[in-house]
Amino acid sequence: MASESDGDDTGGGRGTSEAKKRKMRDSTVTDDEGKYHPFTKTGYKRTYPDNFISDEYPVYVESQKKEERLGNRNPLQISKLFKNVKGIHERRRVNSSKITLIFKQAAAANDFLSHECLKEHNMRAYIPAASVERVGVVRYIPKEASNEELYAKLTADQEIIAVRRFLKKESGKLVPLTTISVTFVGTNLPQFIYLDNWRYRVYEYIPPVMQCYRCMKFNHSAKVCRNNQICSKCSEGHSYKDCNSTELKCSNCGGDHLAISKACPIKLAKTEQNKKSFANIVKNSTKSNSFPPLPAITKLQKNNIIETKPKTLKIDEIVKNEKLINCLIKTLVSLGNSNSIKTTTHIRETLIKNLGNLNG
Repeated sequence: MASESDGDDTGGGRGTSEAKKRKMRDSTVTDDEGKYHPFTKTGYKRTYPDNFISDEYPVYVESQKKEERLGNRNPLQISKLFKNVKGIHERRRVNSSKITLIFKQAAAANDFLSHECLKEHNMRAYIPAASVERVGVVRYIPKEASNEELYAKLTADQEIIAVRRFLKKESGKLVPLTTISVTFVGTNLPQFIYLDNWRYRVYEYIPPVMQCYRCMKFNHSAKVCRNNQICSKCSEGHSYKDCNSTELKCSNCGGDHLAISKACPIKLAKTEQNKKSFANIVKNSTKSNSFPPLPAITKLQKNNIIETKPKTLKIDEIVKNEKLINCLIKTLVSLGNSNSIKTTTHIRETLIKNLGNLNG
């Protein structure tokens, strides 16, 4: 079983006792140098890119105090906390701990992340991972490579911000697999990723079903659960650690298996539902970042269209343009001196930046 938790929102929590899982993984893997610990780009902060096009830009907000549940407060009182924030189009309740502020401009959403009202009222704000990131799965990656080494060597058409190795439990210890997850900036996955010029296919990562390990129900975590403790072995009102029963009984379906078993028909149904929901999220996010379809051209319009050949840029014109040549040289030199990952996106951004200074 892979002990994996990619794609979760920092602070948002998908709720499968992620902190406990990470602690267990870090303490049981024979890993003196930490080579299999998840690696994330240093200094990375989730924001909406300048070229990001969407109908809305959500930002999650929650209290820094664990005992204070922002989502359960009077909505009229919550509104007063953001009276000096510009650009808020809509407010929504996510759950008992979290609310969403909807902005219509990416810049307004990004600016809010450091707004003074957050510090004043002891709150934290962050952009949902699903809004600006995609997680892919890559198989047959050598186990010998650490996550940090992979991050340094992997290249793709989109910026890579995190690498994590899948692990499985054997004889009480977690051992590495040849499967990794890679987090990209953007709303679409690249088709391929490259490791030392070896091409690997990138597959969509489907998040696991959220299940509470206190009451064994779904769609919430133990840290927010207010239900009674249920045993995952016999479905009685105690912890599995205190269970003496020799028979298994699932508290969800009544079957003769553990409540956390993948064979549970209810959990299987939840898994399929999760896959469909995640597919819809990806589909909708892709639509929101694409241009609307052009209207169909009628026969009359088609007859009135004057066919023109696209203007092509000649080589002689490029060579004679000293400013353009100097811009290309400057870009190549800066990329050669840079220690950062030279992805296609990074090269393109550097070139566009230098082109923008031509008239400066």
